Order: sequence, then structure tokens, then C-alpha cells
Amino acid sequence: MKTSLHNIWGSARGPVKALAPQTRIIVGTSVFATCMIAPATSWVGVAIILSTVLAWTLWVRPPARIIRTNLIFGFALFLPYFLLVPLIHDPASGLSWKNAMGVSWTVFFRGIMAMQASVYTATALSASALRQGLSCLPVPQVVSAVLIQIVHQTASLIYETRQITSAITVRGGTTGTRTGIRVLTSLPKVWLPRVIERAERVGAAMELRRYCERNISILGVHSISWNDRMAMILAAMIVAGAVTFRVWGGA
Repeated sequence: MKTSLHNIWGSARGPVKALAPQTRIIVGTSVFATCMIAPATSWVGVAIILSTVLAWTLWVRPPARIIRTNLIFGFALFLPYFLLVPLIHDPASGLSWKNAMGVSWTVFFRGIMAMQASVYTATALSASALRQGLSCLPVPQVVSAVLIQIVHQTASLIYETRQITSAITVRGGTTGTRTGIRVLTSLPKVWLPRVIERAERVGAAMELRRYCERNISILGVHSISWNDRMAMILAAMIVAGAVTFRVWGGA
């Protein structure tokens, strides 16, 4: 079983794969933080965000289809925020058209750039590499286990949902208003028990295999190399630069 979501993880082919998993997580998080911190209403802030995401893209080198799909989805998701400009504009409170446009532009630009940073970080990490990285970082054990299971189970749940949807379509469950209402009311009775049953099976399997025990040695964890240290120092410098510019020179 393969889905587009499942194929994203670990699909990168760039030099970032040579770094330790925990380093990839830290650098990817730093790129995301830079997109959120640097002011998008300043040319310098836009340049910082663009250059950081572009450098991360070249370093990760995700598949072209993922870049294309992610950009299209980002534009479709955030471009409608410009329709809110007339509603944001309020001369009584001193909010000019330029300021209203700046609000929508900030949401649009930061949203797209943060989406690129997040998805490209996912392409740099397989599910096993994600577990290795989280095990080496000071992340609470419960949070780590939940995140990993979300990655593992989301693709399966999407696949099952598509199977149910196909079965409903074949049986004519999409025609007629009354039929549609009956399907919507009865779907939770079918889908939710399957999700609960799967969660119980996964929990039992995790407990049987001692999944939540943090025995890092059995994961084959990568040691921190000189390249890892340099990558983390560079990521910290980029975030510090974004914070400095926001405080002293940005809006």
C-alpha cells in the first residue's frame, strides 16, 4: 500500500541525508522558525525567508513532483486571504489599504514558506529516522511516541477512508440528498470503530514490543559529526539573525 502522503517521508536525495536525524530535525525546525520570525512586510525580511527556504530546498533536494504539488496546494490554501483585504481595511482605526494588504501578504507569504520548510523537512526524514532523531532529542517520551504513530498510521487511515468512499460510490451512495444525509449520519458508525480497533491493536503491539522504551542503542543512532555541528551552528545563526532583524530593523 502506497499513498502520496506515505511517499513524502524520506524521499529527499540531497546531501542533508548524510546528517544525523536529530540534526535534520533541528535544522528543519530552525528554517520553519525563521519563516515565522522574520518580518514579511520588509524587503530584508522577505529576502531572509526566501534565501533560507531556497537553501534548505537545495540542501534537501526533494522530488520535483513534491515541490510542484506543495506550491500549488499552498497557493490554493493561502491566496484567498487577499479577499479579506476589504474587510480588514478600516479608515476609522487608521488601518489603511497598504496595512490591510500587508496583513494578507504576511499570512500568504509566511504560510507558503512555512509549508515548504515543513514538507521538505519531512522528505529528509524517514519514519525510522524520525524516531531516531526524536529519541536523541529532549522530547517527552509520550510526545515522541504520538508523533511517530501519527506518521505511521495517517497513510493507512487515508487508504481505508478512500476504500470506504469507493465502496459508497459504487453502491450509489453519492446520489440523492436523502441518501447523502443517511451516508453522513451512518459513516461515523463504520469509520470510527475501525479507527478505534486499529488504535487498540497498535497499542497492544507497541506494548508487546516494548516500543516506548528508549533503548537508543538498538536504533542504530548516528553519532554527531563535524558536519552536524556546523549545520546546527549555521541554523542557530540564521534564527538569531531573523530575531535580531525583527527586533531592531523589522516591523
